[in-house]
Amino acid sequence: MKRQLILWINLFFSFCLMGQGGVFPGDANANGVVDQYDILSIGFAIGETGPARILTDNQTETQSIPVNWDMNFPNGLNMIHADADGNGSVNVMDFFPWDQNFGFVHAAVTPIELPDDSGAEAQVLWNNGLTIEPVTAAQQLNIPFEFIIPDNQNVNGIAYRLSYNPEHFAHVDLSVSNTWLVTDGQGIALENAAPGAIDVGVSRFGPNPLFGGGTGGTLELIIIDDMIGLLETAPDTLETHFKLEQVLLVNDELEAIPIRSDSFSVKLYRPGTVASADRPQDNELEAVLFPNPFQGQLNLRSTHPMQRVLIYDTLGREVWRKPFSPRRQLSVQDLQLASGCYFIQIEGKKGISQLRLVVP
Repeated sequence: MKRQLILWINLFFSFCLMGQGGVFPGDANANGVVDQYDILSIGFAIGETGPARILTDNQTETQSIPVNWDMNFPNGLNMIHADADGNGSVNVMDFFPWDQNFGFVHAAVTPIELPDDSGAEAQVLWNNGLTIEPVTAAQQLNIPFEFIIPDNQNVNGIAYRLSYNPEHFAHVDLSVSNTWLVTDGQGIALENAAPGAIDVGVSRFGPNPLFGGGTGGTLELIIIDDMIGLLETAPDTLETHFKLEQVLLVNDELEAIPIRSDSFSVKLYRPGTVASADRPQDNELEAVLFPNPFQGQLNLRSTHPMQRVLIYDTLGREVWRKPFSPRRQLSVQDLQLASGCYFIQIEGKKGISQLRLVVP
């Protein structure tokens, strides 16, 4: 009789808890899936406390709520959903259940609403706005990116996805540890990487915004070794594309801020070919080089400011580069180049110029 009474009490208590809804560990915005956008909510609620849940293990199941907390997010959702481990306190330990359950869909998903970005002042900028040089097999690229945001705009967090073709790369890593929102130690930047997609969430701790934008991070790439297999038939080049998409930028009320996303491409060349000769001979900077053939000193002049010069041989290999402050004239002495034909790529804010140089 006593055991039956205890059983009935437990069943009644469980029924009452279930009637109050539940928390899925890591789904801090309670939209049915654990993803990068939950970082914005967990980070926002850091430091808040309330009643602990009965189940505090990090299971992939919805856990009962004994009682709601006193605090809500600005949209009215109770902050108990940010307490991923259920111990009654939102802190950095709650990011572990988020990581464990990332990608888990536990209910009908309510899509994140992104604002219309037409006319948005905030934007993403890759590689300082400069053209990314062509590459071939096994070459490495480090491509910086930043978020251009008006100085009077407060920012509490950002979440996004970087999409790409994994077949073209031996290694892809998006380093966000130096993103501008966390360099003072008052925030966190986390990512979840899968072939073809890297999801990133960055948040300040609490409603503690910074004003304006800054460094986003660095994209590190290594091209696959088997470029010959990838480009076994004509043409000898291809463009591989990267897209920063589904960007949610929020202020200290977790309100979405319009931001223009961005994409870019990298041209890949098959080694052992004279693929570089097929490059379009753009001259958007209206640049000239002299003397040509080369006589020991390279002189460049352009109508529009130059910011970087790269030199490639006929196999598409980079043999020399020089970045500098914007200017319309450049002289390079003591440039050591073996006899042959080279391609000079000149880059600036207005575009690129690609010229040929003969070294006798």
